[in-house]
Amino acid sequence: MARPRNKEDARRDEIVTATLRLILDMGYNQVTLADIAERVGVSKGLISYYFPRKEDVFLAVLEQIVSRLTADFEGFCTADAPAAEKLSKIFTNLFGNQKRARRYYTVVIDYMAQAIRQPEVQEYTQHIYTSYRTYMERIVREGMDSGEFRAVDARRAVSMLLGMMDGLVLQWFFDRDSFDLDAAYEMCVDFTNVYLVPDGSRSDGDARLLASRSMPLSTEV
Repeated sequence: MARPRNKEDARRDEIVTATLRLILDMGYNQVTLADIAERVGVSKGLISYYFPRKEDVFLAVLEQIVSRLTADFEGFCTADAPAAEKLSKIFTNLFGNQKRARRYYTVVIDYMAQAIRQPEVQEYTQHIYTSYRTYMERIVREGMDSGEFRAVDARRAVSMLLGMMDGLVLQWFFDRDSFDLDAAYEMCVDFTNVYLVPDGSRSDGDARLLASRSMPLSTEV
C-alpha cells in the first residue's frame, strides 16, 4: 500500500514542477536554485532542504517524466484493444500534439546533452528508452501471438521503430518545413503495416491505426 502523501510531498512536487517550467523557459544550464526559489516563492534554503544540489532537483524532474511515461505505456499495453491500436496509442502520445511534443523534446534534448558527461542523468535517459522498448516489444509479441502481426524479431522491429520515431521528431523539431507531425504519425503507421501486419489484413490494419489518431493524450510535460 502506497504511503499517504503529506505536505512535504506536495512541496517537493511543487518544486519539481517549477523547475520543469524553468528548464522550458531558460534551459537546463541557465536555471539556478535561486531561480527555482523565486518561482516557488520560498527561500533558497528551503529548496536546498529538499534538494541539496542543483543536480538533485534536475534528476527529480527527469524521474517525474520517466514515471509519467511509464504510466502511459502501462495504460496503453493493458487497454482492451488490438496490438496495432496499442502501437498507435504510442505514436499518438508522441506525435499527437505539437505544443506538447515541442515542450517534451525541449526538456529531453537538454537532458540528453547533459547525459554525455553526467552518469546519473544518463541513467534516467536510459530509463526513457527502456520504457519505450519494453512496452513496445510487449505489444509486438502480443500481436505475433494473436496472429495480428507476422513473425518477426520483436527487438529488431522495435529498434527500427524507435529510430524512426526519434528521427522524425528531431527532423520536425529542427526542420519545421520538412513535414508536420501528422505526416510523421502516418510514416510510423506505414512502417507498421509494411513490416508487421500480414499482407492479407494490411488495409484493415491501416484503417484501424489511422482511425485511432484522434485519441486524447494523457501525459503533459
